[in-house]
Amino acid sequence: MSSEIRQQRVRGLLYEELSIMLGGELADPRLNLVSVTDVVVSKDLKNVRVYVSHSDDAISKREVISRLQKATPFIRSQIGERLGLRAVPELSFTYDDSPERAQRLTELLAQIKAEREQDASGNAESPA
Repeated sequence: MSSEIRQQRVRGLLYEELSIMLGGELADPRLNLVSVTDVVVSKDLKNVRVYVSHSDDAISKREVISRLQKATPFIRSQIGERLGLRAVPELSFTYDDSPERAQRLTELLAQIKAEREQDASGNAESPA
């Protein structure tokens, strides 16, 4: 099996398992709203960068990452048991704010559309 195929297979398995674990299997209830947005696996399969987002504004991004780092030994042990990898990769968590940026962009586009519609209806009513 080529290393790229194995890398992609491990990536998919990690994405699936981490999504399940971070979505509700951790003891810390403040981490139950964490979503995995992406997983990047190094070519040698020893390092994994996990991109996460959190939908609760009551907890800061920094605190989410800090709590995930504290839970990393448990998460790695679960990955080892569930996936049966020869070597469990080192995990590093990174906050992914792209969902918030996408939401903000959507709001801005809606605002621009509303303003254009208002201008168009205002111009149509005024005599030339």
